[in-house]
Parts: sequence; structure tokens; C-alpha cells
Amino acid sequence: MNSRNFLLLLFIIGLFIANAAYASQDNLKETIAIFPFENFSEDNKALAVVIPMLKSKLEAKGYTVLKENDMNAFLLKERIRTSGYVSKDTAIKIGHELNVKAILTGAVNSFGGEDNPHVGFTAYLVDASDGSLAWANHAAATGEDFEKILGLGRINRLDGLLGKVLDALLKSFKTSPPEKHSESLYRIAVMPFQNKSKTRDAGMMVTYMFIVELFWNKNFVPVEYGEVRRLIIDLRLREKGEIDLKNTEAVAGSAGVDGIIVGSVDVYREGSDITNPSEVEISARLINARKGKILWYNSSPVKGDDSVIMLDWGRILSAENVAYKAIVKLVKEMGKVKWH
Repeated sequence: MNSRNFLLLLFIIGLFIANAAYASQDNLKETIAIFPFENFSEDNKALAVVIPMLKSKLEAKGYTVLKENDMNAFLLKERIRTSGYVSKDTAIKIGHELNVKAILTGAVNSFGGEDNPHVGFTAYLVDASDGSLAWANHAAATGEDFEKILGLGRINRLDGLLGKVLDALLKSFKTSPPEKHSESLYRIAVMPFQNKSKTRDAGMMVTYMFIVELFWNKNFVPVEYGEVRRLIIDLRLREKGEIDLKNTEAVAGSAGVDGIIVGSVDVYREGSDITNPSEVEISARLINARKGKILWYNSSPVKGDDSVIMLDWGRILSAENVAYKAIVKLVKEMGKVKWH
């Protein structure tokens, strides 16, 4: 081999090594850690079924998922017992120590049913570099949602429904947030909603869904709930659905937010049949955190049969999706508020 060919061979080898290193580094950026989800469903075993399938769905999309043992070891070392949310400091620490790009967490809102299975999730992806939200989504369905004429298409098995709902949840999944070019962009903290309904955990389910809808609204940047929870502890806030002027100023200063949302879930009821549809009523207030002034207030009552056109088309079967419809309406109204 002459010197020219030898140098060419060295050059090719160098390119191969560089590309391999770059690919390895790129894969490292796309490693996701799954932080413990919260379980609001009535099935204590829901997470044991959901999380492995969620992991498989992420891997099928090309992401590397951190080993569960590594995540558990970190939680044990740091004495972390929370689930469903992660603070900024914890997210950055996870990213640094476990070499992940982002942390996925959230809640299982519903899971179960024999005759008509139902599944629902809220999920967030927290950037491990700064604790900001990189992605968020909500998805829920019942087996009857897929029913067509003569009962065809209905899903009767929980595992079959679970796969479809997770696919819907992760359809928009990305490790970087959408660009927002609005001239008026406001950073918002959602305080935990007071639950006046008879459904356990309805207040927190609505709180998480509000954050999701704010994430996709062009006018708002929601604070990850882990940071809100940290403020609640630091400021010793106890009353859900309320906040006084002094604490409003403290939240604005600590979290650097423009606005605060407080509210209540007044009604949250699952329907039983066509004559008794699901029903939800949510009340919310938007507060200018820097001026301590209420900018907007409204209550949104929604029933599952409000949008029925004919032959039962348009009916929303689950209270969870009825609640999300109410939240979409409220956030849309908030986006029109004049701040000055």
C-alpha cells in the first residue's frame, strides 16, 4: 500500500470514528427517564401494566429509555417519594447524574372497566437541562368511543384500548417544545384546583389537564407542576382554589410568573347511559401575579351530550374528556384577556 492510499484509509477510519461518536452523542441526547406516574384510577395495579407498555411505545419511536433500576436507585438515594411531577432542581440533577435529555412523568386518570373499558392519561416531558416543559399531552377513551354502526369496532378488552390511547397520547411526542411567536407570551402557574365534586382526585386531574392545554396555547407558557408544588411547600400554602395578595406576590417573585390560575371542580360525574350523560363543571380565575388583580373569571359547565348531532354522534362518553372540553373552552377565553 502506497502512502497516498494509506493516508486515505486513515481518513476514512477517522470519519467512521467521528460519525460513531456523533451518533452516540446524539442518542445520548434522546435518552428519556420515566419518573413515577401518579395513579388516580381505582386500579392499584394500573401502573404495573401501563409503564412497561409506555416504555415499549417510546422505544418503538426510536428513544432510549433509562432502566427502571437506575431511576429507582436515584429516587432511593435522594429520598424522593413524590410521583406525577418533578421539580426543576430534581430534573437537572437527574439529567446530570443519569445522562438523560428529559424526564417523562404524569398521571393515570382512569384505568379499568369490564363491559366498557376506559383509559386516560396526562403526561409531561420535563427538559433535564432547565426543568422547563418540553412536551405535554392528554388522551382518554372508552371502548365505546370506537363503536360504529351495528356495534362494529367497539373495543371490549382493556389491553387493546390501552395501546390505542397510548398511541394517541404519544402521537405529538417530541423532546423539544413548539415555537411560540405570539407578541404577548405569559408564564403561568396553575395552583391545585379545589375539588368540590364527589370524584376522588378530580381537582388534581383538572389541574394537570389545565397545564397541558396551556402548553399548546400560543399565548401561554405553563410552569411544570413540580415547581408549583415546591412553592406551595415553601410558602406554606394550604387552601386549594384560593390565594391571597401576599402569596400572589411571593409566587410571582419566586417562580417568575406573569399569571396564576386558581379554581375549583364543582361537578365531575361519570355518565351511566344515554339518559344520564357525563357532566363536569369547572370554575377558574386568572390573576395578574405582578399586580395582584383578577383579570378574568368564568365557570364552564359541560355535559357529554351537549354536542350530539343525530343518532348519538358527537356524544362524549367519559367525564375525563368532558372535563378536557371544558378546559379547552376556558383556556381559549383566557387567551383573549387584555393584560394591560
